[in-house]
Amino acid sequence: MLDDPSFRRGLAESAMLFFTTGAFGVLYGVLAVEAGFSPLLAVFSSLVIVSGAAQFTMIGLLAAGPAPVILSAVGLGLRHVPMSASMAEMIGRRSLGTRLRLAWVLVDETFGLTVRAHREGVTDVVAYKTAADLLLYLGWMVGTTVGAVFGSRIDPEALGVGDFFPLLFLGLAAPMVGTKRELGVAAIAVVATLTAVVTIPVAWQLTAAAALAAAIGAAIGE
Repeated sequence: MLDDPSFRRGLAESAMLFFTTGAFGVLYGVLAVEAGFSPLLAVFSSLVIVSGAAQFTMIGLLAAGPAPVILSAVGLGLRHVPMSASMAEMIGRRSLGTRLRLAWVLVDETFGLTVRAHREGVTDVVAYKTAADLLLYLGWMVGTTVGAVFGSRIDPEALGVGDFFPLLFLGLAAPMVGTKRELGVAAIAVVATLTAVVTIPVAWQLTAAAALAAAIGAAIGE
């Protein structure tokens, strides 16, 4: 696939994800082991789940039992319904294997990059997202492994890991806001997120804010 211009573009435009996602993977590996996971289980959870939000929530709620973990995962995962519908529209008719592969690594970062590339006319959306997913997944796995194995020697907070993702999402969103409508939806999302932080449980904040902004954006129309 290295001969595919769309794949190469995906690699180039998602290169930073390897490092930012890797940094958060380190933090997850450290916290997972502190929460009682073995290093092997911490790495296995990243291998299978591939969702930073769900995994951080999982280790934070383990002490409360399985019910809060499951409810929180459902709350966080609901945002994937409109994301997957949008992705299906972008890729068109594809094999079941391709659709399952793209759905498995359906995360905010590579989804945002793919939407932007699609708007800019990338030739092959599937190849582009595959490349972006590959770098993100590698970064997440490498970071988790480092954090789980060498966690006692690492202080992620001292390295400023907590500042990476807000800056990353700003960088992803800014180029996608080019009209008054998009600016309005972005502003609504900010207000909805801040409101959600102080009014509803943590696990539902992201989904609720995203759903509200998406609904208002659809109502506004073009």
